[in-house]
Amino acid sequence: MKAVLLFAVAAALAFAGGYGFGRIEAPQAAALAAPAEPVAGGPYYVEAGQLVVPMLERGRTIAFILTQVTLEASSADDALLVRRRLPHARSAMLESLFDLAGHGRFNGPAVDPQGVATALLAGANGSFGVSPGGRDSAQPIRAVLIDRLLRQDNTRL
Repeated sequence: MKAVLLFAVAAALAFAGGYGFGRIEAPQAAALAAPAEPVAGGPYYVEAGQLVVPMLERGRTIAFILTQVTLEASSADDALLVRRRLPHARSAMLESLFDLAGHGRFNGPAVDPQGVATALLAGANGSFGVSPGGRDSAQPIRAVLIDRLLRQDNTRL
């Protein structure tokens, strides 16, 4: 009986020691296996939210333009930069939408979504100090994806 009890205690101690040693070694092995450079994945997306712009005619609001925008960044670092400066990018995109609405780009039965996306991209990258004409690697935002583009006419005139 003593031999069985001694064997069970020895087995339990061996199991506990192996389990504890494995728990200590696992984080160290994971830290050594982690790559030094970031893994090139992507693309990375940053949700910019909704942007609403009124359309004015002779001092009256005739319609509202609602856009749902997602920004595409080429790297995780660029996505983090865009998230940190998102209020500035949203402000620049709102200015672009106001400019488009002021020039009548939303009047008529059809709107060119690619033209709107191009204007929003130039505005958003401009908020990071990137020249709108330059297609260099310093652009943190690679593309502007328009999830929703609606015109809501104001019936209370």
